[in-house]
Amino acid sequence: MKVIFLNTCNGKIREGVAAFIKQQAPDTDVFCFQEVYEEMRTLSGELLPNYRMISGYKKVAEDDDFPQATYVRSDLELLSSEFVLEYQPGAGLAIYTQINTQNTTIHLCNLHGTARPGSKLDTPQRINQSQELLDFFEQKKGMKIIGGDFNLRPETKSAQMFEENGYRSLIKDFRIRTTRNRLIWELYPENKQYFSDYVFVSPEVNVREFSVPKNEISDHLPLVLKVE
Repeated sequence: MKVIFLNTCNGKIREGVAAFIKQQAPDTDVFCFQEVYEEMRTLSGELLPNYRMISGYKKVAEDDDFPQATYVRSDLELLSSEFVLEYQPGAGLAIYTQINTQNTTIHLCNLHGTARPGSKLDTPQRINQSQELLDFFEQKKGMKIIGGDFNLRPETKSAQMFEENGYRSLIKDFRIRTTRNRLIWELYPENKQYFSDYVFVSPEVNVREFSVPKNEISDHLPLVLKVE
């Protein structure tokens, strides 16, 4: 099974993100996108006609909202889906999907964590956000994959809580050096941040491959996961 996580920056780099999706779609089972406003939703619909879309939206403040979508290949059995963090104050939004594959059932989370404050350091709201996700997935038995744009630095308690609860950090295990690129660094040269996006997997997940391709299709890099 192949899953791709990407904060699309609403497809602002339309040609680049379209080319990437076209290239990856033939063997990708699930796309987990963040920042899917109308432009990106239209583009994804055109490029992924053989996928089912589960979309969600949460508005926290006038300039702080969370439109996102998970695209599941139509020939996969989608057992259930729901929103997590939807009613938690100060948190972002997560889309949960339960997908049946030939081998097992996978519990998948597409997260866009709260972006405020921009330092990506711990706040009570961010710690509560991580705890809420952990509590939700504790009830699920089997393979669990939690990924997306967490808006966290790796040294924060909010990020490390997942490892403390038995999850593997693929960003750490595969020695990924950054999930950002020049597009964001040029905007904020005095506050250069290298991490925002993560994938955490439960011990049952047999990871075949994990990579973070260096490109400029967004101000975030895609996270590409293949599991047995």
